[in-house]
Amino acid sequence: MNAQGYYHRVIDQLKNCYQFSHYVIAVGNELAAEAHDPIFPAIAERVNQLEELTLQRGLQVHIPVIGERSRSVLMPLDFEIFLAEENHKLYLNKETQAELFDQIIPVIRFLENLFRSRGIPYLLDYTPSGGHILFQNLLGYRTTEELKKIGFLEEDLIRACNYIDPNDIRRWYGISLDAAHVFSGLGKIAEYIALLTMKAFSDNESKGLFPVTISDIYDRCINFDNSWCEGSPFMRSIRSPFSLHKKNQEKYGKYHEPPHVDVIGTYFDGKIENEEANINFILDCMWDLEKAADHAQRFCGFIPCSNENLIDFIHEYKSSDLYLFHHDFESQEDIPRGFALKYAKNEKNISDSTRRILYFPNPSALRPKKIIGFVYDFLMHGHWKPKHIANILRDMYQNPSFNWTQDFFKYPADEKANFWARTYSAIALWKAGRLNV
Repeated sequence: MNAQGYYHRVIDQLKNCYQFSHYVIAVGNELAAEAHDPIFPAIAERVNQLEELTLQRGLQVHIPVIGERSRSVLMPLDFEIFLAEENHKLYLNKETQAELFDQIIPVIRFLENLFRSRGIPYLLDYTPSGGHILFQNLLGYRTTEELKKIGFLEEDLIRACNYIDPNDIRRWYGISLDAAHVFSGLGKIAEYIALLTMKAFSDNESKGLFPVTISDIYDRCINFDNSWCEGSPFMRSIRSPFSLHKKNQEKYGKYHEPPHVDVIGTYFDGKIENEEANINFILDCMWDLEKAADHAQRFCGFIPCSNENLIDFIHEYKSSDLYLFHHDFESQEDIPRGFALKYAKNEKNISDSTRRILYFPNPSALRPKKIIGFVYDFLMHGHWKPKHIANILRDMYQNPSFNWTQDFFKYPADEKANFWARTYSAIALWKAGRLNV
């Protein structure tokens, strides 16, 4: 079965994934000539083009996180096995992939139990390196009102959300600030879930297993890729359930093989759970489009919506040290623009590697593996406030002399700096026993 044949079998389910969307993101090397970004070639088209993008062109497709006219916000919890220069092993063969999945399956089961035990609906979509847990959040309901309350928006992010561009389908309507607050709230819940998981598996390294991390800060880890929480919500999307997954071809040159495919493992409506397929069968489907198409017929394709049980989980987060830390971070005064970097260069209690980033930030100040050490040095050795560490990053991002290629209007500098400084300050404090979850 080829890509188009697979999509013909699953097109009804795939369409249902876009229930709240007015556009679809298509990605892949085939789009290099059409896309604006050659590093991540992607195009955005009206959702009525979904059949042309899939049935005819056989492309990979993503769902926007923000729904049409900001009526919904998707939770795209993303976790994966990360192997640095050996990531190709996940695509080597099914047997090697299955051995590596032994590392992440306990984490996936922990996450599923977290949602099931609280009666929170979710869809688990397996990918060749891990999985996504998805649920929609509709504006105007009590649950999203609670998410909105814990969200926080920087001024530069507000300006980006308010911007309307009739030539960019992502920005036709702008993003309502209510939806942006919900998006921010979901990011904090994702951080809380990641820390709960890190705590549950804190002895992994002593057992010779992969540590659980936020972002790919180690060469071998189980990575909560929370980078979707950072940046403008209108730029965020996640690969759709039932989409092809062509990394085996595009990144590892296996054009003699058919593409892989993302495979649904669980649909939980908050009460009744479907019978989970054996993980070996799930992996079989990833490597066999016909099996994947057959398996897909068990599902309707609709992504479940959150229910009021999520409110109890939000209150659980609000009773944690992490919430207090977030509140304190957002209450701290900023150092005026330009001065934080100046003060940082006079800090005596930091390492040479951290000092080097101050003078040569591009690209180190964009790489989580570098940022985590940078934040730790200023927090634990220099005794800086987390918000002021963010201000250093902000000053570097906003200085054009560093020749950044990133668009800091689409990915606002204040928000970006706050996200990374906040996230890695929380981890440093948690590891030091000064923040409990």
